[in-house]
Amino acid sequence: MDEPLKVETRWTLSNILSMSRIVISIPIVILILKQGNEYRATVLVLMFVGALTDLLDSLLARALNQVTDFGKLLDPTADKICIIAICAALVVVNDIPLWYAVIVALRDIMIVVGSAFIISRRKVVVQSVWAGKFTVNFIAAYLILATLRMDSLAVVKTVFLYLSTISLFISFGVYARIYIKHMAKDGIA
Repeated sequence: MDEPLKVETRWTLSNILSMSRIVISIPIVILILKQGNEYRATVLVLMFVGALTDLLDSLLARALNQVTDFGKLLDPTADKICIIAICAALVVVNDIPLWYAVIVALRDIMIVVGSAFIISRRKVVVQSVWAGKFTVNFIAAYLILATLRMDSLAVVKTVFLYLSTISLFISFGVYARIYIKHMAKDGIA
């Protein structure tokens, strides 16, 4: 259930983990752009560390009773920044198609804009939805498979390309329905 926006200024362990995901995307992108396969193992380790922070930040926030509106905004924003940056780097080195990165970026930008609009109008933070969480996992699996550059995994990589693409559209539809519902409360939609 969406709740009225509360502004907190404290940094919690889970919020620090979310922020670290943004920071870790920098060396990931740099190493992908180096194009040498010798860096791919390090990239994979960093991706798994990033995925671990994504898992831990939510669990710790709930376990330590430190769920904040700032964290509700930071966690998905960190995911989006990290994923868009990695997609862009993988496009540059021809490991994923440009159309895929564009769909990922457009969906994420539209979700951020929609969330910002709802926050500004209704002072409500729209919670992440399960469809979005599944989508992030499908995208991560696809990006990891693309990073591996293993011909033996080409079919699996293709399956995750299409699973994540379908999931991108489904999750966007779920978010759009939520945003329309909130706008209808203001007489906008």
